Amino acid sequence: MALAVALVGCSAEPELVESSLTWEEAKAATKEMTSKIVDLIPSEEVTGVDQHETGTLFSCDEARHRWHGYTFVGLIPGTDIESIVGRLEGEMPALLSGRGDFDVTHYRDIADSLVVMVESSTTSEEYLLGEGDPGTIVIDSWSECFTLPEGTYPGGDF
Repeated sequence: MALAVALVGCSAEPELVESSLTWEEAKAATKEMTSKIVDLIPSEEVTGVDQHETGTLFSCDEARHRWHGYTFVGLIPGTDIESIVGRLEGEMPALLSGRGDFDVTHYRDIADSLVVMVESSTTSEEYLLGEGDPGTIVIDSWSECFTLPEGTYPGGDF
């Protein structure tokens, strides 16, 4: 998944719509969507969820940023992670219904694990779902783009 983060962070950005979200609102909305994704995983297969409280900012363009965070979902030993990730791919369109223009695709990472990529072509909101450490699904999430308040340093934890 680290490779995916590096590749996504360097990809060409689409033409993005203007957003009036604050960074706090963008972060909260992204974490809420990530929680909804986690809720799609059968609870009897989940041993724990670690949704990191803080994340970092990535540039969308010269003036705007997007919040990036991680969620780790621990699963009971022997759970077929690829099957769960595949089911999540199939359920994402319904979850995103009415939320704008999202593409849901998949690819195989360097370890030949299935990774589902959910990406908005208008807001830069994005989610990557795939296997992390053995027995774990990792969800990388990026918020919609937003403008930081004047004088706010974009480094550090957000």
